[in-house]
Amino acid sequence: MKYSFILGLLSIASLALAREQQTSFSQPEIQLQNELNQLTDDLLEVESIKSSCSSCISLLHVVKKMSYMSEAFLINTLMKVCKKIDKVDQEVCEGVIREQAPIIRKVLPSMTISGRDGHLMCAAILNSCPYPEVDHWNVPFPKPKPRNLPEATKSKGQTMTVLQLSDWHIDPEYIAGSEAICDKPFCCRPAYTDYTNITKSASVWGEYSCDTPLTLIQSLLEYIPNAEPDIAFGIMTGDVPPHEVWATLPILKTQLIQDETYELLHNHFDSPNLLNSMLYPAVGNHEAAPTNNFPLKTSNIPIEIEKDYLDMKWLYKSLAHSWRGWLSLKTNPQVEENTGSYTARPRKGLKLISLNTNFCYILNWWLYEHPIQKDPNGVLSWLIEELQDAEDRLERVWIIGHIAPGDSTCFHDYANYYNQIVDRYSHVIAAQFFGHTHKDEMTIFYGHNKNQTADEAISVGYIAPSITPFQNLNPGFRVYKIDTETFEVVDSITYTADLDQSDTWENGPNWHIEYSARETYNSSLAVLSSPTSPLSAAWWHNVTVDMENDEETFNNYHLFTTKSAPMTKECIGECKKNAICNIRAGKSEQRCDYDPDVFRGEDISTRRKTYQSDTHLCALNVVGIRAQQ
Repeated sequence: MKYSFILGLLSIASLALAREQQTSFSQPEIQLQNELNQLTDDLLEVESIKSSCSSCISLLHVVKKMSYMSEAFLINTLMKVCKKIDKVDQEVCEGVIREQAPIIRKVLPSMTISGRDGHLMCAAILNSCPYPEVDHWNVPFPKPKPRNLPEATKSKGQTMTVLQLSDWHIDPEYIAGSEAICDKPFCCRPAYTDYTNITKSASVWGEYSCDTPLTLIQSLLEYIPNAEPDIAFGIMTGDVPPHEVWATLPILKTQLIQDETYELLHNHFDSPNLLNSMLYPAVGNHEAAPTNNFPLKTSNIPIEIEKDYLDMKWLYKSLAHSWRGWLSLKTNPQVEENTGSYTARPRKGLKLISLNTNFCYILNWWLYEHPIQKDPNGVLSWLIEELQDAEDRLERVWIIGHIAPGDSTCFHDYANYYNQIVDRYSHVIAAQFFGHTHKDEMTIFYGHNKNQTADEAISVGYIAPSITPFQNLNPGFRVYKIDTETFEVVDSITYTADLDQSDTWENGPNWHIEYSARETYNSSLAVLSSPTSPLSAAWWHNVTVDMENDEETFNNYHLFTTKSAPMTKECIGECKKNAICNIRAGKSEQRCDYDPDVFRGEDISTRRKTYQSDTHLCALNVVGIRAQQ
């Protein structure tokens, strides 16, 4: 491995920052800066911004005004403001601002802050404003859904095994014996360690407060072919780099982490003595540098040559190169030409669509540029074309991506339009696979504007567990037993390792099967009629009904979301209600952890106390681990 070369880039980046000269401002600029700092004092009380829509809108007005000034002025002012925030490490604050501010400076001036744009940003990111209603759009299709659907392919009762890996988040700087409880958002690095006063020493295999060490990944890759020797092919649903959102630049650093990781994967997947199968990846939000930001073809990218990396062409070119061998010569160019999305055919009769779902991500600042696009970069139109092609060819389709459209970080508009597409082609789509949450979850899609019942359930999204244990999760991966004729999921099996027992491991992690969905959830309310019956959308809906009625069924699901991590919190009452609601939210507007513009009949005065979303583990987290203790 060449990860050691990546470490050399860190010193280069540090020297570059050190050489930056202090920018001088004119007296009027200093006066304006002081006025803005004074104005934001009250607004930057975190609870005030989160609980007050007007405070959030006022803050956006202030930052928009600063965006018309020089970039140096904006960065300098935001850094001063950042120093007033408790629990956030200053290096983290400054790094995030330096990397993200040039994009924000281009986006905010285009926004109508007092209108839908500003309210959408405050609702989506902070849940401080009611979420605007979905901007109505009847998605156009080249052909209507056939009234008489073609006869479904019949199962022959045979299955194949497919592997899903997700949220790798390898940290080349992880060192055993370093501090696991530090002031940064994740730890286990020598740079974050006071070796004279260590609170918790990092193990060889990983920590719940850290990203993934190479040792854990090597152990996993060596274990898989022994546990599942007949992998037909694998999918990987995004997020290779660590959660170092404050230091993704220079881009060569982020690129090399991905290049070396895919080289490692090629060594295992391409070897006839190891996994010996194809791997089909998808693009995660952390693949970008700066993190999360995937521009549109219409984005107002800075014209300065030193900012040309913001177009992300370097990323798509790098991924296309890294994915060679798994993608055909015809497919590989799609990665560059289609901003990370592509199609492949792993088996005759099965079309795999890898979708860059970062064009639905609420922390992709480019998506807020006015006018907000209903179909960013034409990704939904492209998806329709590929699904229509599959329907015409009588193929089944798998959709893989990083962010599920029902995720709290996916825009409601996009999710609504995506759901219309799933509804139109529900007889074509055999399964969908996502990642991003780090948790072991699933989501159910229902007919567009239909009731959430078993009869109206049309598709399932399998959200895979992360390999990274960050944060407070056990590492894990999934395998699926897939019908070789229908390409439907017959079983979903999760493997995990008990990281809290790492001190007792003599021969490496204790990888083992955590549970089989088929064995765990088959019940009188959710009946599988035969040993080869697929885990259909209707069946999964009935599983959620069983969760409502049977405490053990829900408790199992909740424990499995964390891969049975020992710090799993109890989930009862409203927590349980929200969790089941969110499973049924194939589109994010159906979730129960946000404030909609039109309330669903609840008492508005108590709603904010009732509906609270958990911190998203793959968001722009900047709070230090020690501050969270």
